[in-house]
Amino acid sequence: MRATAEEQISAFLANKPGVMADLCAGLNEYRVNIRALTVMDTVDIGTIRLVVDNVDAAKGALREAGAAFVVVPVVGVLIPNKQGAFARVARSMSNYGINIEYFYATATPGAEYSLAIFRVSDYEKALSLDFPD
Repeated sequence: MRATAEEQISAFLANKPGVMADLCAGLNEYRVNIRALTVMDTVDIGTIRLVVDNVDAAKGALREAGAAFVVVPVVGVLIPNKQGAFARVARSMSNYGINIEYFYATATPGAEYSLAIFRVSDYEKALSLDFPD
């Protein structure tokens, strides 16, 4: 199993009711599909990290909404939805000296794979790895 090069958008938005709804509606208007999403909150500002199917369109939606954002390279890995699979991917990265700075994923019951998004210390090396199933 190989990692894929992905671009993650980190948007910085007010932490108040309706902001996520407005963000998702704006992305929908730009015909953007959200493939992965996580939110980290502070008292006033939330950081929304998302991977989408059309980064340029998403940037347009965010600009229109007046949102501050950055785009960073991340690694996507389709991880088998079975016991120990995340551990094997993490161990593979560790064995090659790659630090996992953060990651987010979910495992849908009954699905064969989960999409995990990793921000890592060595992007190119992570993309070159073959991960065990």
